[in-house]
Amino acid sequence: MKIRLHNLDRQYRELETSLIIANTSALSSGKMMLGDYTLAFEERIAKVAGAKYCVTVGSGSDALQLGLVACGVMETTIPAQTYIATQNSVLRAGAICHYADVMPNGLIDWNTIKTRDVVWVGLFGNLETLPKDINIYEDGAQHFGHKLQGIFASYSFDPTKSLPNYGNGGAIVTNDKRIADTVQNIRRHGTTEDFTGGHSLMSERECSEMLIKLDHFPFWQERRQELARDYTDQLNEIEGLDIITNPHSLVSKMVISTPLRPELEYWLFQRGIETKRVYEQALAYKPGAIYNCNTQLSIPCDPHTTDEELLEVILCIKEFFTEFPFES
Repeated sequence: MKIRLHNLDRQYRELETSLIIANTSALSSGKMMLGDYTLAFEERIAKVAGAKYCVTVGSGSDALQLGLVACGVMETTIPAQTYIATQNSVLRAGAICHYADVMPNGLIDWNTIKTRDVVWVGLFGNLETLPKDINIYEDGAQHFGHKLQGIFASYSFDPTKSLPNYGNGGAIVTNDKRIADTVQNIRRHGTTEDFTGGHSLMSERECSEMLIKLDHFPFWQERRQELARDYTDQLNEIEGLDIITNPHSLVSKMVISTPLRPELEYWLFQRGIETKRVYEQALAYKPGAIYNCNTQLSIPCDPHTTDEELLEVILCIKEFFTEFPFES
């Protein structure tokens, strides 16, 4: 693809010297796991979230699962439009999973929740003020950078996320010491009378790199918001096209919606522009989620996307809606 959704190669070139120094320092220390870099990274993540505690783990999915286990959640509601990892984390925690419908922006429709416990997903980085009268556990895989509102928030550092690890990784943030202590115990095969743990850790080398990336994260996030604002300004008036990502929120994906998604998707593919469906299908039969999954498309909004690439994507989308329906 000529214009990609993610440009980790460009990110690496930007950070290469700093990353090499960090790697050398971490590896030469002889401490490969749960050392000073891990502690420093956890402290920084907690500060970003405005939380008292942070515990790093092997993935965002593990973070959500272990958090739910630590809270003793037996059943919970999740949005019907989210990645299957949200559902699988609930099931791996041994909880019953119910499904709520979603709004056009991918956020949960609170009128359709079924339980007092809810896993809330800030899809695409869209945010809202969460209700205080129910137990909310945040799947924060797509809204890293927010302030904690729920009982805990789980983060993913998958390479496609806003704060990407060159591998995997995750974290949980909370103000509840008991939750933090329990996750800290069971992330490394810790066994108590209530919980049996597994192995879910980030390495010292990874945490040393992530500290470097945290320094750059505010600038990357500002660039994503800038790109999202430009997309919104240029595409907002096109009939048959809706802007789903709020450019003033925590932009993690730039998502648009159109009933002509298959045609637009192919049109952009032919012009070397990478896109992705979000998501292929709803997790349950809910009309809002089904409509969103059939119409929404993620377009390039990486912080290393150039102004020239942005303009080309905008012009290609405008051209599509000008030309459609195509002459045979």
